[in-house]
Amino acid sequence: MRVRMSLVMLANMLVPVVVALALVAIAVALVRGGARGASVPTDRPGLLEQRLEHLDRLHAAGRISDVERADARARLLGTL
Repeated sequence: MRVRMSLVMLANMLVPVVVALALVAIAVALVRGGARGASVPTDRPGLLEQRLEHLDRLHAAGRISDVERADARARLLGTL
């Protein structure tokens, strides 16, 4: 009975520590992931051209309007 009570007490003490460590690990992962995910990888050869061509295909198919296409192209080219 004493062993069971000791284990329960130990578990009660460890739960807040484990939760705190988990929260720290999540925060670190978000910060590191956010720093990596913040920039759009436009330095890859041909990526900008592919994205512009995709916009042209969407426009040709009638999925986006002239204004939407122009706005998206401007954002991609950094002219807004």
